[in-house]
Amino acid sequence: MNIDYEKAWEDYAKKWQKDYPELTHIGDEWIGKAAGAANSLTEYEKLIEEKFIAPYITSKDTVLEIGIGGGRTAALLLKYCQKLICADISNSMLNATKERLGEAQIKYVKLDGITLDNIESQTADICFCYDTMVHLEPRDIFNYLTKIPAKLKGQKLCIFHHTNTLSELGWQRFLRDWDKNLMGKRNGTAHSVMTDKIMEKFLSHLNYQIIHKDTNSVPRDCVWICQAPRE
Repeated sequence: MNIDYEKAWEDYAKKWQKDYPELTHIGDEWIGKAAGAANSLTEYEKLIEEKFIAPYITSKDTVLEIGIGGGRTAALLLKYCQKLICADISNSMLNATKERLGEAQIKYVKLDGITLDNIESQTADICFCYDTMVHLEPRDIFNYLTKIPAKLKGQKLCIFHHTNTLSELGWQRFLRDWDKNLMGKRNGTAHSVMTDKIMEKFLSHLNYQIIHKDTNSVPRDCVWICQAPRE
């Protein structure tokens, strides 16, 4: 039984406007409140920008963002980087971001969920993946971690954000979701069962250099600053 991430996000995009008629951009409904990080969109964007973008991304950098949603973090990244590669499994998300941000400084790439073959090798300085791995099964996260290094050059810096089921808020989320995702089936928009210890093992096994682990800024989750291995 497979998790159809593409269909899940295409379906989400189709009903989004009906569910959130007051919003202009898909993804702006995720304000970080359930994650214990913020109480408004403005506050959450400020946290992401100040904690995970401004300290690491410069005007010389090309950034590969995996899982772009409606372009919220892409808009923040564009304030700092030279070029942005927006990659997503959902055409609807790619189109929403293109409508929001245009094509200046941006290349849009459709993903297949398994490979990163549509992205050129050694093309980005930084990989940024925020609010995406929270939905990916651990094996899918590990798979992406094996593919990312070949797409990076220079400092090969990575910012990875995933859910932490064993945090207090992560456990509360698990208890809300478990009975809706049984017998090996789950919706691709649901949160996965993932922990900081599992991610640390993934990164160490694949020879990523861990620079910083942050479990405080987004209390439900975990954010890593690390360097991909040299090949």
